Amino acid sequence: MNSLPKNTIYWIYSAAVVCAVTVHQPKAAAATLSNGWNYAIDSFNDGVTGPQIGGGEFEFYGIAVKETSDTAFIAINSNLSLAGYGDTAAQRGNINYGDLFFNFSGQNFNTANANGSLFAVRFAEGNDSSVATTGVYSNVTAKNVTQTNSGFLNLAQYNAIVASQGGTPSTGDLAANDPYFEQTGKWTVLNSIATGTKVGEINSLTPATLSALGLNFAQFNARGSQTIGFSFDKSAMPSGSYIANLFAECANDAIAIKSSFEKSSAEPVPEPSTWLGTLAGFSILGIGAAKRKMKSQIS
Repeated sequence: MNSLPKNTIYWIYSAAVVCAVTVHQPKAAAATLSNGWNYAIDSFNDGVTGPQIGGGEFEFYGIAVKETSDTAFIAINSNLSLAGYGDTAAQRGNINYGDLFFNFSGQNFNTANANGSLFAVRFAEGNDSSVATTGVYSNVTAKNVTQTNSGFLNLAQYNAIVASQGGTPSTGDLAANDPYFEQTGKWTVLNSIATGTKVGEINSLTPATLSALGLNFAQFNARGSQTIGFSFDKSAMPSGSYIANLFAECANDAIAIKSSFEKSSAEPVPEPSTWLGTLAGFSILGIGAAKRKMKSQIS
Protein backbone atom coordinates (compact mmCIF):
# COMPACT_ATOMS: atom_id res chain seq x y z
CA MET A 1 0.00 0.00 0.00
CA ASN A 2 1.32 3.45 -0.87
CA SER A 3 2.24 5.64 2.07
CA LEU A 4 -0.13 8.50 2.81
CA PRO A 5 0.89 12.16 2.53
CA LYS A 6 2.49 13.60 5.65
CA ASN A 7 -0.13 16.32 5.94
CA THR A 8 -3.07 13.94 5.72
CA ILE A 9 -4.39 11.19 8.00
CA TYR A 10 -2.06 8.62 9.55
CA TRP A 11 -4.31 7.31 12.21
CA ILE A 12 -7.90 6.21 12.80
CA TYR A 13 -9.90 8.33 15.19
CA SER A 14 -12.33 6.78 17.61
CA ALA A 15 -16.04 7.50 17.23
CA ALA A 16 -15.77 9.73 20.29
CA VAL A 17 -13.28 11.98 18.53
CA VAL A 18 -14.40 11.99 14.89
CA CYS A 19 -17.97 12.78 13.91
CA ALA A 20 -19.57 13.59 10.59
CA VAL A 21 -20.84 17.13 10.29
CA THR A 22 -23.71 17.80 7.91
CA VAL A 23 -23.27 21.02 5.95
CA HIS A 24 -26.31 22.29 4.09
CA GLN A 25 -25.33 23.92 0.83
CA PRO A 26 -27.48 24.88 -2.14
CA LYS A 27 -25.65 23.05 -4.92
CA ALA A 28 -24.66 25.06 -7.96
CA ALA A 29 -24.93 22.84 -11.02
CA ALA A 30 -22.87 23.31 -14.17
CA ALA A 31 -23.48 26.70 -15.77
CA THR A 32 -25.24 28.15 -12.72
CA LEU A 33 -25.57 31.76 -13.80
CA SER A 34 -26.36 34.53 -11.32
CA ASN A 35 -26.00 38.26 -11.93
CA GLY A 36 -23.63 37.64 -14.82
CA TRP A 37 -21.40 35.21 -12.90
CA ASN A 38 -21.18 31.51 -13.72
CA TYR A 39 -20.57 29.50 -10.51
CA ALA A 40 -19.27 26.05 -9.68
CA ILE A 41 -19.65 25.15 -6.00
CA ASP A 42 -17.55 22.42 -4.45
CA SER A 43 -18.29 20.11 -1.52
CA PHE A 44 -17.81 21.94 1.78
CA ASN A 45 -16.32 18.93 3.54
CA ASP A 46 -13.62 17.56 1.25
CA GLY A 47 -10.62 19.77 2.07
CA VAL A 48 -7.89 17.86 3.90
CA THR A 49 -5.82 19.76 6.48
CA GLY A 50 -3.82 17.28 8.56
CA PRO A 51 -6.38 15.09 10.32
CA GLN A 52 -9.20 17.54 9.62
CA ILE A 53 -11.64 16.82 6.81
CA GLY A 54 -13.69 19.86 5.77
CA GLY A 55 -13.48 23.48 6.77
CA GLY A 56 -9.71 23.58 7.19
CA GLU A 57 -7.03 25.62 5.49
CA PHE A 58 -7.34 23.68 2.24
CA GLU A 59 -11.12 23.85 1.84
CA PHE A 60 -12.16 25.15 -1.60
CA TYR A 61 -15.77 26.39 -1.70
CA GLY A 62 -16.34 27.75 -5.18
CA ILE A 63 -15.10 29.34 -8.38
CA ALA A 64 -16.93 31.84 -10.58
CA VAL A 65 -16.37 33.36 -14.02
CA LYS A 66 -17.82 36.54 -15.51
CA GLU A 67 -17.10 38.05 -18.91
CA THR A 68 -17.61 41.24 -20.84
CA SER A 69 -16.97 41.67 -24.54
CA ASP A 70 -13.22 41.82 -23.96
CA THR A 71 -12.44 40.86 -20.32
CA ALA A 72 -12.68 37.67 -18.24
CA PHE A 73 -13.10 37.93 -14.47
CA ILE A 74 -12.23 35.00 -12.19
CA ALA A 75 -13.13 34.65 -8.50
CA ILE A 76 -12.13 31.86 -6.10
CA ASN A 77 -13.65 31.34 -2.65
CA SER A 78 -11.63 29.18 -0.25
CA ASN A 79 -9.80 29.13 3.08
CA LEU A 80 -6.32 29.13 1.48
CA SER A 81 -4.65 32.52 1.26
CA LEU A 82 -2.37 33.64 -1.56
CA ALA A 83 0.48 33.51 0.96
CA GLY A 84 0.00 29.75 1.11
CA TYR A 85 0.10 27.35 4.06
CA GLY A 86 3.26 26.84 6.07
CA ASP A 87 4.30 23.19 6.29
CA THR A 88 7.82 21.97 7.12
CA ALA A 89 7.07 18.70 5.29
CA ALA A 90 6.87 20.59 1.98
CA GLN A 91 10.09 21.10 0.04
CA ARG A 92 9.84 24.89 0.23
CA GLY A 93 8.16 24.92 3.64
CA ASN A 94 5.00 26.33 2.06
CA ILE A 95 2.03 24.87 0.14
CA ASN A 96 0.12 27.18 -2.18
CA TYR A 97 -2.44 27.11 -4.96
CA GLY A 98 -1.52 25.31 -8.13
CA ASP A 99 -2.26 27.03 -11.44
CA LEU A 100 -5.68 27.52 -13.05
CA PHE A 101 -5.90 25.46 -16.26
CA PHE A 102 -8.30 26.03 -19.17
CA ASN A 103 -9.00 23.26 -21.67
CA PHE A 104 -10.89 24.24 -24.84
CA SER A 105 -9.94 21.09 -26.77
CA GLY A 106 -12.85 18.82 -25.80
CA GLN A 107 -10.28 16.17 -24.84
CA ASN A 108 -9.58 14.88 -21.34
CA PHE A 109 -6.93 16.69 -19.35
CA ASN A 110 -4.07 14.26 -19.94
CA THR A 111 -4.64 14.16 -23.70
CA ALA A 112 -4.80 17.95 -23.96
CA ASN A 113 -1.67 18.13 -21.81
CA ALA A 114 0.19 15.68 -24.06
CA ASN A 115 -0.79 17.80 -27.07
CA GLY A 116 0.34 21.04 -25.43
CA SER A 117 -3.09 22.50 -26.08
CA LEU A 118 -3.88 23.74 -22.56
CA PHE A 119 -4.08 27.35 -21.45
CA ALA A 120 -3.34 28.35 -17.87
CA VAL A 121 -3.17 31.28 -15.48
CA ARG A 122 -0.50 31.57 -12.84
CA PHE A 123 -2.10 33.82 -10.21
CA ALA A 124 -0.24 32.76 -7.04
CA GLU A 125 3.17 34.38 -7.24
CA GLY A 126 4.70 32.15 -4.55
CA ASN A 127 3.72 28.77 -6.00
CA ASP A 128 5.85 26.07 -7.68
CA SER A 129 4.96 26.94 -11.26
CA SER A 130 7.87 26.63 -13.72
CA VAL A 131 7.01 29.86 -15.55
CA ALA A 132 8.73 33.01 -14.37
CA THR A 133 5.84 35.37 -13.62
CA THR A 134 2.11 35.52 -13.04
CA GLY A 135 -0.01 35.87 -16.17
CA VAL A 136 -1.88 33.99 -18.90
CA TYR A 137 -0.08 31.22 -20.80
CA SER A 138 -0.81 29.26 -23.99
CA ASN A 139 0.67 26.00 -25.38
CA VAL A 140 0.81 24.81 -21.79
CA THR A 141 1.98 21.49 -20.40
CA ALA A 142 1.37 20.59 -16.77
CA LYS A 143 3.43 18.87 -14.09
CA ASN A 144 2.86 17.24 -10.70
CA VAL A 145 4.01 19.09 -7.58
CA THR A 146 2.16 17.05 -4.94
CA GLN A 147 5.27 14.93 -4.42
CA THR A 148 7.27 17.95 -3.21
CA ASN A 149 4.36 19.37 -1.24
CA SER A 150 3.64 16.43 1.06
CA GLY A 151 0.58 15.69 -1.04
CA PHE A 152 -1.52 12.87 -2.42
CA LEU A 153 -0.14 10.17 -4.68
CA ASN A 154 -3.25 10.32 -6.89
CA LEU A 155 -6.91 11.32 -6.86
CA ALA A 156 -8.14 7.85 -5.93
CA GLN A 157 -6.15 8.09 -2.71
CA TYR A 158 -7.55 11.53 -1.97
CA ASN A 159 -11.13 10.39 -2.62
CA ALA A 160 -10.70 7.33 -0.41
CA ILE A 161 -9.26 9.31 2.52
CA VAL A 162 -12.01 11.94 2.39
CA ALA A 163 -14.82 9.37 2.12
CA SER A 164 -13.35 7.18 4.88
CA GLN A 165 -13.58 10.09 7.32
CA GLY A 166 -17.17 11.04 6.47
CA GLY A 167 -16.41 13.71 3.87
CA THR A 168 -17.95 14.06 0.43
CA PRO A 169 -15.26 14.39 -2.24
CA SER A 170 -16.16 16.39 -5.33
CA THR A 171 -14.52 18.63 -7.92
CA GLY A 172 -17.11 21.34 -8.45
CA ASP A 173 -18.80 20.74 -11.81
CA LEU A 174 -17.09 17.34 -12.12
CA ALA A 175 -17.62 14.24 -10.00
CA ALA A 176 -14.69 13.32 -7.76
CA ASN A 177 -13.97 10.23 -9.88
CA ASP A 178 -14.65 11.81 -13.28
CA PRO A 179 -12.36 10.23 -15.91
CA TYR A 180 -11.51 13.72 -17.18
CA PHE A 181 -8.59 13.44 -14.73
CA GLU A 182 -6.23 10.51 -14.23
CA GLN A 183 -7.42 8.83 -11.04
CA THR A 184 -4.69 6.28 -10.30
CA GLY A 185 -0.95 5.88 -10.76
CA LYS A 186 2.00 7.46 -8.98
CA TRP A 187 2.13 11.26 -8.72
CA THR A 188 -0.45 11.68 -11.48
CA VAL A 189 -2.18 14.86 -10.25
CA LEU A 190 -1.07 17.52 -12.76
CA ASN A 191 -1.54 20.80 -10.95
CA SER A 192 1.22 23.23 -11.97
CA ILE A 193 2.50 24.76 -15.21
CA ALA A 194 5.57 22.97 -16.57
CA THR A 195 5.97 24.92 -19.83
CA GLY A 196 4.01 27.61 -21.64
CA THR A 197 4.16 30.81 -23.65
CA LYS A 198 3.07 33.98 -21.90
CA VAL A 199 0.30 35.72 -23.83
CA GLY A 200 -1.20 38.13 -21.30
CA GLU A 201 -1.09 39.77 -17.91
CA ILE A 202 -3.57 39.46 -15.05
CA ASN A 203 -4.99 42.23 -12.88
CA SER A 204 -5.70 41.47 -9.23
CA LEU A 205 -9.20 42.31 -7.96
CA THR A 206 -10.17 43.05 -4.37
CA PRO A 207 -13.23 41.48 -2.72
CA ALA A 208 -14.87 44.92 -2.78
CA THR A 209 -14.34 45.20 -6.54
CA LEU A 210 -15.68 41.69 -7.09
CA SER A 211 -18.75 42.50 -5.00
CA ALA A 212 -19.34 45.65 -7.05
CA LEU A 213 -19.23 43.41 -10.15
CA GLY A 214 -22.10 41.36 -8.70
CA LEU A 215 -20.16 38.44 -7.20
CA ASN A 216 -22.02 36.68 -4.36
CA PHE A 217 -20.69 33.30 -3.20
CA ALA A 218 -22.77 33.61 -0.02
CA GLN A 219 -25.98 32.83 -1.96
CA PHE A 220 -24.65 29.24 -2.10
CA ASN A 221 -23.52 29.35 1.56
CA ALA A 222 -19.95 29.39 0.27
CA ARG A 223 -18.30 31.48 2.96
CA GLY A 224 -14.59 30.77 2.79
CA SER A 225 -12.25 33.17 4.56
CA GLN A 226 -10.53 34.12 1.28
CA THR A 227 -12.02 35.56 -1.91
CA ILE A 228 -9.32 35.87 -4.55
CA GLY A 229 -9.97 37.54 -7.87
CA PHE A 230 -8.24 38.60 -11.05
CA SER A 231 -9.07 39.55 -14.63
CA PHE A 232 -7.40 39.22 -18.01
CA ASP A 233 -7.98 40.16 -21.64
CA LYS A 234 -10.11 37.48 -23.32
CA SER A 235 -8.11 37.77 -26.51
CA ALA A 236 -5.39 35.76 -24.72
CA MET A 237 -7.62 32.67 -24.98
CA PRO A 238 -9.92 31.16 -27.62
CA SER A 239 -13.69 31.52 -27.59
CA GLY A 240 -15.90 28.50 -27.00
CA SER A 241 -16.59 25.93 -24.31
CA TYR A 242 -13.94 24.93 -21.79
CA ILE A 243 -13.29 23.14 -18.52
CA ALA A 244 -11.19 25.14 -16.06
CA ASN A 245 -9.69 23.49 -12.99
CA LEU A 246 -7.59 24.28 -9.97
CA PHE A 247 -5.83 22.06 -7.39
CA ALA A 248 -3.98 22.90 -4.24
CA GLU A 249 -0.29 22.08 -4.69
CA CYS A 250 -0.75 19.10 -2.36
CA ALA A 251 -4.06 18.10 -4.05
CA ASN A 252 -5.82 18.40 -0.68
CA ASP A 253 -8.77 19.92 -2.54
CA ALA A 254 -9.67 20.80 -6.12
CA ILE A 255 -12.40 22.48 -8.12
CA ALA A 256 -13.45 22.58 -11.77
CA ILE A 257 -15.98 24.62 -13.72
CA LYS A 258 -17.59 24.03 -17.11
CA SER A 259 -18.25 27.27 -18.96
CA SER A 260 -17.57 29.10 -22.22
CA PHE A 261 -16.21 32.37 -23.54
CA GLU A 262 -18.09 34.28 -26.19
CA LYS A 263 -16.08 35.63 -29.07
CA SER A 264 -13.99 38.54 -27.86
CA SER A 265 -14.26 41.93 -29.55
CA ALA A 266 -10.50 42.06 -29.21
CA GLU A 267 -9.91 38.91 -31.26
CA PRO A 268 -7.79 39.65 -34.35
CA VAL A 269 -9.49 40.67 -37.57
CA PRO A 270 -8.27 39.45 -40.98
CA GLU A 271 -5.11 41.06 -42.33
CA PRO A 272 -5.61 44.06 -44.69
CA SER A 273 -4.28 41.96 -47.57
CA THR A 274 -7.06 39.45 -46.97
CA TRP A 275 -9.69 42.18 -47.10
CA LEU A 276 -8.13 43.62 -50.28
CA GLY A 277 -8.19 40.18 -51.89
CA THR A 278 -11.84 39.74 -50.93
CA LEU A 279 -12.76 43.18 -52.27
CA ALA A 280 -10.89 42.47 -55.49
CA GLY A 281 -12.83 39.24 -55.85
CA PHE A 282 -16.12 41.08 -55.40
CA SER A 283 -15.00 43.65 -58.02
CA ILE A 284 -14.23 40.92 -60.57
CA LEU A 285 -17.59 39.31 -59.89
CA GLY A 286 -19.25 42.68 -60.36
CA ILE A 287 -17.48 43.33 -63.66
CA GLY A 288 -18.41 39.88 -64.91
CA ALA A 289 -22.05 40.44 -64.05
CA ALA A 290 -22.06 43.80 -65.78
CA LYS A 291 -20.58 42.27 -68.94
CA ARG A 292 -23.19 39.53 -68.98
CA LYS A 293 -25.92 42.13 -68.59
CA MET A 294 -24.54 44.26 -71.46
CA LYS A 295 -24.25 41.18 -73.71
CA SER A 296 -27.85 40.24 -73.09
CA GLN A 297 -28.98 43.78 -73.91
CA ILE A 298 -27.03 43.81 -77.22
CA SER A 299 -28.39 40.46 -78.31
